[in-house]
Order: sequence, then structure tokens, then C-alpha cells
Amino acid sequence: MVRNHARKADARRSTLSGGGSHRSAVKQQAPKPRVLTGLTALDDLLGGGLRPGRVAVVAARTAMGKSMLALTVARNCAFRQGRPALVASLEMSNEGLFERMLAAETGVLTERIRRRTLDPSDRGLIHAFADAARKAQLSFGGDGTTPSVAEIERQCATVVGRDGHLDLLVVDYLGLMHGALQQRASGDRRKEVAHVVADLQELATRLKAAVVIVEQLTRAPELRDDHRPRLSDLCHGEALLSHAETIILLHRSAYYDPQHRAGRYDRSPDPELYPADLFPRYGLPEPAVQRAELVVPYNRHGRTGTVEVGVELARARFFDLVPEPVG
Repeated sequence: MVRNHARKADARRSTLSGGGSHRSAVKQQAPKPRVLTGLTALDDLLGGGLRPGRVAVVAARTAMGKSMLALTVARNCAFRQGRPALVASLEMSNEGLFERMLAAETGVLTERIRRRTLDPSDRGLIHAFADAARKAQLSFGGDGTTPSVAEIERQCATVVGRDGHLDLLVVDYLGLMHGALQQRASGDRRKEVAHVVADLQELATRLKAAVVIVEQLTRAPELRDDHRPRLSDLCHGEALLSHAETIILLHRSAYYDPQHRAGRYDRSPDPELYPADLFPRYGLPEPAVQRAELVVPYNRHGRTGTVEVGVELARARFFDLVPEPVG
């Protein structure tokens, strides 16, 4: 009887003070904030970034920069937002990912980092970045192998065990992933991929992490006059559309410029734009800095549309374009 009165008194005090236990429960159940991509126009189009527990797809043709775009999102999550991110690359080694990350964050040319031809200025930039790199919760997994979802799940568990949680998982790319042994034994690749996507969605839900799946497009854009990608160009569209919340298609028109694909150039046509040491060669190198379009043709709970961003290939990074002054 006394205990009951005490409990009732405690309950009244809790109510009068605002309900501490209730506030704690609400705090525990509060959803994670969205993961910002680091590209303002894209985040605005997506309603504030990528939603935890949901799957987003980044897709493009070969050599368009889709892995670079996915890494841009992971870098922003870890360095700008201070949140744990894991990049599971089935195509690139961890060393290659680190070199790209280093170039993008320091501004040192990727080629110099790769060849270890750094000048004192480069070394100074890298040294200044070292402390931030140690503190950032950015992990690389996969290391160019072809793992199953189970292996990626183990990598996620390692990150969670170390950092307490995981906010972003990048899988690069879907076409290289294997399903479970029994799925592979069936010989039906379409069903195997469908199981992989479903398992990644389940992993996103369980971890309450945003999952970015990098996807290849068919050759269809190359057969069109404008080369623009469409939703129907997804290699595994049926499986992805069943689970993805957002699909982002990357397009760089400069990639298709004929002067970059044909003709022999014995000397640079413009030494300021194209360094003389790059010649002779077939085709001009692409401009170091150019524009790219991010097309969002599918957004389950938001707007669709196209935004323009900048891309600097030599430093492996995408960036916001500065609005041109009016008048």
C-alpha cells in the first residue's frame, strides 16, 4: 500500500516535471537525421538528404564518375557531419579509395598521390589533413573482392562495435555482388540480384543507416543522340525499383565530346588547358573541371528533377556550383 502511494507520488512528480521517463523514451525513439550528400542542390531536391533505413541508388555508365560521387557522399558524412560511414567497394582496393579520399580532401592531384611524386606543398597539405583523417569515422571494406551481403554485414558489425552505430553504407557496385550460396546455385542471376537488394534493404532497416547502392547502366545512353540516362537504363531496374527510395542518375556531357574520343594529337592545342606533357595521344583529355547533371527520375516520397553540380576529375570530387550573379 505504501509502495503504491509512493509510485503514484513519483508518477505525479514526473508528470509535473514534464515526464522525464517519457522524454527519455521519445529521445530513444527519435529518428536519426538525414545523411547530407554534401551537394546542396541535391540535398534540397531530396528533401534534406538521404533517409536512414532506406536505399538510394547512384547509377551511371562506365567511367562517368559514379564511384566518385558515392565517395563524395561518404566523405561528407564522415568529415563534415562527424558520422560513421562505410564504403564497401567490390571494384576498387582500399588503397585506391584512400588515394581518392586524400585527393578530394586535400586538393592534391590524384595522379601525384598515386605516383608518390609529391612536392613540399603537397606534403604540407597532407600533413595538415592527417589529424582530421585519424578522427574521421570513415571505413573502407570490400578491398576489390566480391563479397556477399553476409560479408558486408560483418564489416558493418565491426564498425558498429567500434563506433557504436553506422549511419551510411555505400555498396559499389551491385553487379559484382553475390547472393547466398543457394541463390547462386539456382543459376538465375535476376533472382539472385533481387535477393541481394532485398537483403541490403533489410540491413538498412536494421542498422537504421542510409544505404547507397552503386549501379551500372546499360549501353542505351550511348545509342541516343543526347546520351542522357533514363530510368529504364538500369541494369537491375526491377529489383531496385521494388526497394529503392531514391534513384540518382549521373550524366557528364563532356564525356561524349568527340574530340575526347578520336583523332591523334601530336601536340597540345591549348597548353594552358591541356599540359604539353600529356601529348602525343589519341583524343584530348577531358577538362579537369566540368559540369555534371544529377538526374532524379524516381523519388518515392519526394520531388524528381535535375540539378547541376561541378566535378573535378583530377581531384576526385564533386562540388556545389557557385550561382552566377544576375545582371
